[in-house]
Amino acid sequence: MNRCHWNIVFGIAIVLALTVLAAWPFLVHPGLPRETDAELHVFRAAQIGEALRGGAGYVRWAPDLWLGYGYPIFNYYSPLTYYLANLIALVGLDIVTAVKAVFILGLLSAAAGMYVFVRANWGERAGIVAAVAYVFSPYLSFIDPHMRGDLAEFFALALFPWLLWAFQTFNS
Repeated sequence: MNRCHWNIVFGIAIVLALTVLAAWPFLVHPGLPRETDAELHVFRAAQIGEALRGGAGYVRWAPDLWLGYGYPIFNYYSPLTYYLANLIALVGLDIVTAVKAVFILGLLSAAAGMYVFVRANWGERAGIVAAVAYVFSPYLSFIDPHMRGDLAEFFALALFPWLLWAFQTFNS
């Protein structure tokens, strides 16, 4: 490996280590943050898991929600994070741990995406600083995951740097 590749690996290692620090509350505390919408996401992910095990492809109806009458929540609420949670649950994790893993995956994705985007424009050090600043921004590291528990919005913010990078890469 030449020096440029070592710089990239070193920058990614720094960013991921600091991202683990941002994800520390998810790693050390059992369960999900309380008094947020996080438990609703567990129920929704479990509903999609049941439907997938029942043979459904793209799930639009949650038969056990709304007091057992069913509810068409997946017609208007983004189900990507629930599919990811069920994909993670395939390795043997319970659905609560899988939803926690999606939160952690979102932090890792946000850090890596911001690092890649900024590094391509302004260099290695700027990429590290931007990734750490983005991951430790209050809304991304505290408000969405711990105060609101909004998994879909949190994951959208995690994918935002990748979207910026893709627009820049494919439009130039």
